[in-house]
Amino acid sequence: MSATPTVFHLFLPTPPDAEAAVRAAERAPFSYGPVGGTRGELPEGFDHDVQRTVLGRGRATWDRAVAALRDWKQFELSWVRFYRPDTAIRPGIVVAFSSHQVGLWALNLCRIVDVSEVSDDASTRFAFAYGTLQGHVVSGEERFELRWDHATDEVSFEIRKFSRLEHWVVRAFRPLARRIQARFSHEALANLRRAVEAP
Repeated sequence: MSATPTVFHLFLPTPPDAEAAVRAAERAPFSYGPVGGTRGELPEGFDHDVQRTVLGRGRATWDRAVAALRDWKQFELSWVRFYRPDTAIRPGIVVAFSSHQVGLWALNLCRIVDVSEVSDDASTRFAFAYGTLQGHVVSGEERFELRWDHATDEVSFEIRKFSRLEHWVVRAFRPLARRIQARFSHEALANLRRAVEAP
């Protein structure tokens, strides 16, 4: 098995750094047990975070929201770098992103667990989840879900995750680490909303 990529860096990891880390992690195991656990009730033994926003109404809003989510627009934050935003959203794909925290850049690797596109009388939904791989500073899973309610015509975006702090650096700064996790969800929701509202 390939060596676990270096997690913390003094400077922002370059795209070649990220590509090498992704290749090294292709067969890496998940770093947590309940893979797929964001599909239903979030599992016990982890911190939970669920945030939701309304993006608008109607078909045009839905189409723009799906396009934005497929383009990983939720990751376009000043303190986060998502590598290869053209990455297809398919089960088994490994993605890499860096986040700036406690003065360091953390390079994190996740694998897409599942992708769901469902439409019935009540709603149309598009969602995908990724789970952390060995070496991630936390362990757990995050799900991004769009929902178009047919009764109200409302389009919403929800982020659901369960996680546990793993690396000693983030455990040492637990309150800050939890605030950073919540900040990501809050800003990612706002980012997608802006992407949908853009002319």
